[in-house]
Amino acid sequence: MQVKMIGAVIDDSVPPYIGIPRGTVEPVFKMACRLRFAKPDVDMLLGRIDTQLDRMIVLALIEAALRLLPPDNTPEGRAEAKKKMQKKMEQARLHETAFIDQLRYFGYQFLTEREQKEVQLHPTPDIRFLRPISIQGHLCHWLEYKSYFGFKANPFIASKNKKQLTKYTSELGSGAVVYKLGFEIDHILVAGLRSFREAEVLHSLGRQSRLSK
Repeated sequence: MQVKMIGAVIDDSVPPYIGIPRGTVEPVFKMACRLRFAKPDVDMLLGRIDTQLDRMIVLALIEAALRLLPPDNTPEGRAEAKKKMQKKMEQARLHETAFIDQLRYFGYQFLTEREQKEVQLHPTPDIRFLRPISIQGHLCHWLEYKSYFGFKANPFIASKNKKQLTKYTSELGSGAVVYKLGFEIDHILVAGLRSFREAEVLHSLGRQSRLSK
């Protein structure tokens, strides 16, 4: 019998993705935190706890737990941390660019963060639509893309995101945050904000684009 991994790719035969329950995410993250000094990989963590979370989500939870380690302030440690950060930022940039390119291919009109800055618009989400669009019935004036898994206990990240997204909804109107790997249910509650997984957004907007042609 094949076990279906939670948080895997979109499938039209199952109900719409609404996120992963906190009760599924929390035990895995707590175990990652306990093991953080051993710098566990996915296999090590899965050997200590039973979960059906997708491996990429487990890896994201491990990476979040590792941010709780005290910094290595030796020259070598700082150099290694800088190298890892640069690699992670480049990967995030590539994922975001691919997402934006796909929306342009579908025919949606918007300004990217860079384009907004060029004409001195503020604030600057990753995507500001020239005309608001609907994603699964939610009106979106803007989108913010995150190349990771969204969850409430994400160290140093969750509170920063909430502040950022609250500002966008306050100044630009309703919008959405799009997570590449999905998100924990109710991990962020802001009026006018919806969370989506990248796969569902591309599926929905691609379908709308085809129907409009």
